[in-house]
Amino acid sequence: MTEIANHFDEVTALLYLEQQLDPGRAGEISAHLATCPACRGLLGALESESLWLRTALAAEEEPVPAYLIAAPQRSETHWGWIAAFVLATGGLYTLWSGFIQPWYAEASQAGFTQGNLLTMLFFSSAFWKGWDSMRTLLEFLPLATLGAIGIWALRKQWRHFTPIAFVVGALIVALALPPSAQAAEIHHGDPSYTLPAGQEVKTDLIVAGERTRIDGDVDGDLIVFSPSVTVNGHVKGDILGFGQEIQVNGTVDGNVRVWCQSLTINSAVAKNVMTWSGRTELAEKATVGGTLTMFSGSAELDGRVVGDLLAYTGDLDLNGTLGSDANIRGDRLTIGSTAQILGQTKYRGRRQPQISEGAKLASPIDVTLIKRGPDYSKIAYYWHAVLLWGASFLFGLLLLFLFPAFFARAVNTANKAGVSIGLGILLLFATPIVAFIACITIVGLGVGIAALLVYVIAVYAAQVFVASWLGEKMLGIGSGVGPAIGRLAIGLAILRVLRMVPYAGPIIGLLIVVWGLGALALAIHRSIRTEAVPA
Repeated sequence: MTEIANHFDEVTALLYLEQQLDPGRAGEISAHLATCPACRGLLGALESESLWLRTALAAEEEPVPAYLIAAPQRSETHWGWIAAFVLATGGLYTLWSGFIQPWYAEASQAGFTQGNLLTMLFFSSAFWKGWDSMRTLLEFLPLATLGAIGIWALRKQWRHFTPIAFVVGALIVALALPPSAQAAEIHHGDPSYTLPAGQEVKTDLIVAGERTRIDGDVDGDLIVFSPSVTVNGHVKGDILGFGQEIQVNGTVDGNVRVWCQSLTINSAVAKNVMTWSGRTELAEKATVGGTLTMFSGSAELDGRVVGDLLAYTGDLDLNGTLGSDANIRGDRLTIGSTAQILGQTKYRGRRQPQISEGAKLASPIDVTLIKRGPDYSKIAYYWHAVLLWGASFLFGLLLLFLFPAFFARAVNTANKAGVSIGLGILLLFATPIVAFIACITIVGLGVGIAALLVYVIAVYAAQVFVASWLGEKMLGIGSGVGPAIGRLAIGLAILRVLRMVPYAGPIIGLLIVVWGLGALALAIHRSIRTEAVPA
């Protein structure tokens, strides 16, 4: 014991309280406490602190009360989900009845069919003048995002001049670098571009503008982005066109590949022609030296095609000459009296082709009529349904064995059908839109693509959870892996049969997707919810 002014210190007092002193020393302290009020006060304070410390340590070892760790139970659907579903339904109905349907009716009265509406939407909007400002904005967004990330990463280094000078200097050098030399002439029409007759471009020509007219010669490829394109000169290479109306009146020594609303060819193309267009016209004097491949809403072929014809069209009028085989798939085929086909012809469509008596065909046309909807008379249809059931069953087994707890939670959330369907409708339409917006910027491209991949997997997995819920309602709740597999197999089989019902099958399939997608989202929400874990 260490004594200071006839008093003992705190260490000695603690040893006395813990009964760790020998009997002789303990007797001396007891005798001193009987005559010293200050030491008795110190011993009482230390005894109180020790009692509080032991109480606190004992409280940490007690289990967390059950009412704190139990998950909240909700017997009724939250009013927020109901309100969101009602508002979403009302918004969709207002959008359709107030905007889309009146606009579509007026366009139909003006003579625009569904195919013309789609092509007008794609090609007219593609040449909207405001895209220049939008492109500048989209170029600025990734730069601003990268700058913000860089500032955040270097927020602790602002006091050091060297790293900041290095980063800023590298950015200035990158922006000041001259563009790489290009082996092509590039012209941006303001607003139009014309290559006069008698002039010749000795290399490739790249043109963008509202109207493009090529009267001279191009000793290379012609790449053009313009709503209106007219080629009257000689192109010694290929023509790559993106526009609304493209008209080729001059000779082309290479290929013609265009994506447009209307394509008209009035001259000779030495090699192949490939077009994605709303309307395609091959005039009577036109000649294609190679293969003609068309993806067109309507087409009229009055010229000569030396090679094969591969056509996916809505309406095709054939009055010219085909020097080889023809493979046609469309809604309507009309072969005129001046038509001549020197090879074999295969046609696959919904209507019988109309063939004039004067048409010259090397062999009878091989016609395959397509029936609307599934063909219930063929065994292949049912075998295909069995294969689809097997694929979904294997996918469900994979989810069941890899994530058993999450699988059970998702099946349990499917009991709330109203909430799941409302949330599923929102996710089914909103997720691809958000992912597409993310893909616009370079920074969000990876996130957008990953979101789309996860979205496709979630849509396919939706049927698994609804099928397990349906099997549980039919077979009852059972513990173990075996009953879960049985419920999954029975439920998927029932859903597959329901999807095969005429007319109602697609509606049932859509209902299954939105129901299962909403249940999956609710299960993920519950999984990431913060839970108290008992010690």
